[in-house]
Amino acid sequence: MRRFIVAGVVTPLTLASVAFSSQAAGEKPLTLDNIVVTLGATTYRIPHMEIDGASLPFAELAKLFLSGDSNVAARLARISARRIALPAMSSESRNDSHVERAAYRNLVFENVVSGRAAIVRADGGEETIESAKGGVRRVRWGGSQAKGVDLVEIARLGTMRNEADAPLKPLVDEEVVDSTRLEDADANVVVTTGRIKIAGVRGRALQTPAGRLIERIEKLDPTKPEDDPALMRDILDALQSFEAASIDVDHVAMTGKGEPAAKPFAAKAARFGVRKAAGAGAGEMFLEDFSLAASDGGNLTVKQIALNDLRLAPVLQDGAYPRIARFDMRGVAADLPDPKAGETARIKFSVEGASGTFENFLETTPTKFSGRIDNFSIDLTARGETQTTTPFLALGYREIALSGLAAGEWREKTSEAALEPVVIDAKDMGAAAVSAHFGNVSSAAFSSSPVTSRAAMLTTSIKSIDLTLEGGGLVDRTLALEAKERKTSIEQVRSDYAKSATTAIAALLGAGANASRLAEAVSAYIEKPKRLHLHLVAPKGINAFDALLRKPGEILESLDVEASADR
Repeated sequence: MRRFIVAGVVTPLTLASVAFSSQAAGEKPLTLDNIVVTLGATTYRIPHMEIDGASLPFAELAKLFLSGDSNVAARLARISARRIALPAMSSESRNDSHVERAAYRNLVFENVVSGRAAIVRADGGEETIESAKGGVRRVRWGGSQAKGVDLVEIARLGTMRNEADAPLKPLVDEEVVDSTRLEDADANVVVTTGRIKIAGVRGRALQTPAGRLIERIEKLDPTKPEDDPALMRDILDALQSFEAASIDVDHVAMTGKGEPAAKPFAAKAARFGVRKAAGAGAGEMFLEDFSLAASDGGNLTVKQIALNDLRLAPVLQDGAYPRIARFDMRGVAADLPDPKAGETARIKFSVEGASGTFENFLETTPTKFSGRIDNFSIDLTARGETQTTTPFLALGYREIALSGLAAGEWREKTSEAALEPVVIDAKDMGAAAVSAHFGNVSSAAFSSSPVTSRAAMLTTSIKSIDLTLEGGGLVDRTLALEAKERKTSIEQVRSDYAKSATTAIAALLGAGANASRLAEAVSAYIEKPKRLHLHLVAPKGINAFDALLRKPGEILESLDVEASADR
């Protein structure tokens, strides 16, 4: 909702001077000239106003405008008219940190009944904000139209202070603004938008005036949040004091100074939207066709990203992560410079799609989740020879492409948790699937306090692990490279690796029955890498203290072990 709605109608009821020219009410428009309004630190000037079809007689209407009564909302509630027109209006507001000047063009209020306008139209306007440090910001907006504007409630927002639990009242049914442009000369940033549409706006008065809150935000040193310990609380109150059924913004673009300054950055999106914005969060938030050209030569594009049930209260109250029920992302591609790897090195990757669902929150931590990623591809050749890429390049991989999924859940009644399954399928490498079950998992493990959660994890026990490897692309390429370097056959290298695996497992885990069973299965998989399956069960569970106090071989022999490999 543009501030012209508040400034254009609420404040003229606290006039400092006004000249009347009218015949009887209902015959010709009531004309008001040279209106000067002072409201707090803001002065409004309206050269000319016309009121057509007023429901009150001239004398009563004049009394409303001239009254010194500070209850603006009550006076607005008595005004009804077919049309109220302001060809122009300007305002100026001053405080210690900045000066704001604004100009509004052709404000028209139609079918006003008891302070509620059916339609509010305007040809646009602009605002300039000059900071005490010399910075200048300019905002311009094009033509706009609003429906169902409750001027009485808007007046209450500007003149009252509500309690935090006060109910939110309807303010605007719908508003559309053709375009906006923001220029920040100090930061050298320009932001433009196309059409903006906001529907179902509700609100209540802030506990801390908006102007004062903005000043505190601007003055806060991020390294010294203790200088204003109540700021996060007041920001949360401001966010919780407004809601909207929907917000849609078309064609968002931003350009600005980068590093280095001679190479500016540019970002744009075809569409940004919010659904059910309320309570410092949103039922849905989405961005479509986003692209960023960074000043360092990097590029990022995202076809679509959507967040569901987003809540910012944990961030402002506890400094925790924002809470989210689901995210969906698709069509991600990045081409970024990698100066640490070399002047021409690039980090290139793409993601066809990714999603995640989070449920059953305990404090700010989800105790149930599921997620997947489709075709995450990394271009190894673009980065060149590095410590991480060289081994894969040597094996003949020019890219790493993988897909995967994961799910997990904590079961409060049994104090158990399950991680099942976690699956990774890598192109030309193979696939891995892991499931795990845990016991003695208390609610303290999900505490927002790191100390509490770490202490709880020490008593958590592993009850079972199930691992399956399928496909042997990575194994085969590793053996082929080794054979080439040793100038021998792959079969000989495969046999040597199988024997080495048996020896290594025996040295680490001993020569018990379970260790031998495990060694036999791993050796068989190396000989013929089709499928390896391991299933480990700890009837009494194994926790961190067991791992510290007992030898690995002793722990393994206490388990129920199944190990097999397809031959």
